[in-house]
Amino acid sequence: MRFRVRLPLLVALLLTAGCGGDDEKKGPRGPVRTVPAGQPLRVVGKEYSFTPARVSTGGSEPIRVELENRGTLAHNLKVLQDGRELGGTPTFTQGTRGGSVQLAPGKYRVVCTVGNHEQLGMVGELEVTGR
Repeated sequence: MRFRVRLPLLVALLLTAGCGGDDEKKGPRGPVRTVPAGQPLRVVGKEYSFTPARVSTGGSEPIRVELENRGTLAHNLKVLQDGRELGGTPTFTQGTRGGSVQLAPGKYRVVCTVGNHEQLGMVGELEVTGR
């Protein structure tokens, strides 16, 4: 008798667990960190994430991006728009490296282009506002 009561509950739980969708296509999560114009965008990378994953900044001068690699593997941070690389950091294994990129106001995708790191979750979002 107990088995009959629990079986429908178990089936419902298993069906619900499979309804989450594909997380890779949802993009970065978490709050947006606002960085004042003129300040570098500092991001921490490790297997397989960026923190913060979502950043907003203003200004029209070149934007300095800095990646602190706290992972054990090589990583980079590249800024993309429509699949085209606009700039970012070199690939490196430890420490902090940076680069500058000139960006117009808009939204940009941030990824690690090493191996399959992007597919594993090393993605972010950068929004440049007009001011």
